[in-house]
Amino acid sequence: MLANVAEKRYAAEARFTNFYAGSDIVWTEDGEHFYCLNGDVVNKVNVQSSQIVASFGENASDDVDNKPKPKVADDDIDVDVDSINCFAMSSEHLVTAHRSGLLRLWELSTRKQVKLWKAQHKGPVIHLEFSPCGKIICSSGGADATLRLWDFKNNSCLCALKEFPGPAMLLRFHPNPTISEIYAVGSDNSIYAWNYSTKTLLHCMRGHISQVTGLSFQNTAADCTQIVTVGRDKVLIVWQLQDKSWSQLKVIPLFEELEGVEHIAAGALVLAACRNGKLLQLETSSWKIKELLASSDFEVTRLLNCNKAEQLTLVTSEQNMLVYAVSIDKKVASLQLVKQLVGFNDEILDMCFLGDNDRYLAIATNSKHFKLYDTEQQMNCSLISGHTDTVMSLAASHNLLLTVGKDCSIHLWKLNHEANCQLEHLMQQNNCHTATIGSVAFTHNGATGFASACQDGSMKVWQLTREKGERKSYAFSLRYAALAHDKEINCVSYALNNKILATASQDKTAKLWAADSQAMLGVLRGHTRGVWCVRFSPVDQIVLTSSSDCSLRIWSIANFSCLKRLEQECTILRCEFLDHGKFILSASSDGLLKLWNIKTNICVQSIDEHSDRVWSLAVSSSSNRCFYTGGADSKLIRFGDITDEVRNEAMAERQGMLEQEQTLQSLLHEQTQLEKAFMLALTLDKPKTTYEIICHFVRKRDTAGVHQLVDQLNVDQRLSLLHHVKAWGTNSRHALIANQVLKRLLGEALLDPAQKLYNNANLVETLTPYVQRHFKRVTELQKDLAFLEFIIKSM
Repeated sequence: MLANVAEKRYAAEARFTNFYAGSDIVWTEDGEHFYCLNGDVVNKVNVQSSQIVASFGENASDDVDNKPKPKVADDDIDVDVDSINCFAMSSEHLVTAHRSGLLRLWELSTRKQVKLWKAQHKGPVIHLEFSPCGKIICSSGGADATLRLWDFKNNSCLCALKEFPGPAMLLRFHPNPTISEIYAVGSDNSIYAWNYSTKTLLHCMRGHISQVTGLSFQNTAADCTQIVTVGRDKVLIVWQLQDKSWSQLKVIPLFEELEGVEHIAAGALVLAACRNGKLLQLETSSWKIKELLASSDFEVTRLLNCNKAEQLTLVTSEQNMLVYAVSIDKKVASLQLVKQLVGFNDEILDMCFLGDNDRYLAIATNSKHFKLYDTEQQMNCSLISGHTDTVMSLAASHNLLLTVGKDCSIHLWKLNHEANCQLEHLMQQNNCHTATIGSVAFTHNGATGFASACQDGSMKVWQLTREKGERKSYAFSLRYAALAHDKEINCVSYALNNKILATASQDKTAKLWAADSQAMLGVLRGHTRGVWCVRFSPVDQIVLTSSSDCSLRIWSIANFSCLKRLEQECTILRCEFLDHGKFILSASSDGLLKLWNIKTNICVQSIDEHSDRVWSLAVSSSSNRCFYTGGADSKLIRFGDITDEVRNEAMAERQGMLEQEQTLQSLLHEQTQLEKAFMLALTLDKPKTTYEIICHFVRKRDTAGVHQLVDQLNVDQRLSLLHHVKAWGTNSRHALIANQVLKRLLGEALLDPAQKLYNNANLVETLTPYVQRHFKRVTELQKDLAFLEFIIKSM
């Protein structure tokens, strides 16, 4: 037992999954959590840790890791998931609108569904809003021009407002609970205002010629006289309440498509978010415009404000959240980026460690922006922009990072030690290859050069230089280029001594090259399909390759022969050496990770955490005790070495079993407390001992004692005793006692289905020896009767 435990063991320590898929997002008043819509669940996300702390929905999970519940199907019929179209939140409740047309009300404190009703709209509900008092819900349908207001505590629909061209893409209650007004933006880009108590239309505010994306009240007072609206017509309109009617006070052209607007500083300032990433400030006294944030590569879709935390958030089109701290001095706001959250990763294509003690983790996620995580600061993330197309591959050497991708450019970055989780862009070179650069690799033990591989089969080796005395002055120049393969190159890698370079290609081969020259040292032939990954051993003169032919191969560098072959069920996309070359970690297209012992060629562990292709592995070289994985299911998972914990648990379990065996032997020797001895024998799985204890009661003709032994057992103990009875049934000498115990075990379970404790498999396995024995006895008896009848007839 301990020999098996001595092998390596890894377990998932943390999972960083998608929690926001676009559409609705709400920030709590205290600024500590986001509520994000993600398919069929609404996730509650902690802003500081970026972790899901709770989920609401039919398929929401109650466990800590928030894994989705498996689909339950009756008679192998799949059950459709009732996805969520939109949601709204108050201080106590959450309401969700589902594709089926149902509205579900959830209690935030208990995460329980408290009400369920039909929305009564002709089409799907596309927008929900809570009133400031939290007692009324407004819903807008997708196919009918109707607003419905619900009093969920009294289970009634207060009214249906129909005097506007719907549906309403934007809903706002008056922020003061004493004012019974609701504002909705119609399909004609006009803002309609109703008094829902009297069900009368109060105002129709016309001015925008394109979709209205934001509406903000100056304050929450009952006599609020100013509203600001923005839209994609690139103008901001200030509305003034005069003579109980809203009129345009100002129309301010901002020359950018606008996605949100908020009042801050007690209504003294207005912030408007532009689609191209700009954030503009306007003073409500003079309406002067100031640019707080310049345009960026991030496309903004929403602007959220938290007055209590004095923070605002820009939500991007890639479902990322940029959280800024807002400080105001003399009516001038200043912003400081304090947190970046990744709501959706898409496919994780590549990752690598960099920094002291592998503190930072860089990740490419099928986007032109790559991400830098601080593993020591609750996975705080920075979104790094610079590429113009998808980043495909990353390579790091201590504080330096290389990024390549579909834009055929190579970018060189360096960690900024003056700020946490930040990179300095040192240089870039465009048009380095004629097609997508799919792989890049740094030299080891100091970055003196690197190699890049292209999808057109070419490989280039570069010399990296740094000017003396200049900390940020780097340059790289081409040493040589080679047409390495006939098809796409999937991977390039340096040996530990930097003298040999390896490439893996879709042409079913891997090749070894002299790093200092263009000379090819050898070709590794044997794979029957494309080779995805190639790695050098950190201690031995061997090379590891993985392929679409579902195999791992270990090759000798000396004669380029295949030394070992390890088989798997699916395409092996990535492989790495672990624990100083003693183990191999492989990742396949079915999401399965396998850990192999090189010495014994045995798979010592299979890890099933991903649900799709695993594209990338990152092994920490500093400790070699943890690694990260990422794939097409968008999951980023950290695994830790639990070998010592498993070994200690096994030794403790073994010690406990030895102590129990000693206790059992003492009880049997003293012939006291046989009930306790019987329980220990069941726990230790000793059929012979349990039989001897029951025999002791049978010899004393204590039938009641036998019945008491059986009746006091719980379900698990009854199943254990059933297995013991099956073992006794294999010997005819034990049949009598086995029959007595089996009769008591089954008892009423056979007569009353409600009290059935055993499945059919248990009963069949246990009763088979009895059926076979009695069938044999009856068969022999029939033979004897036939022989006797023959003798009688012959007389």
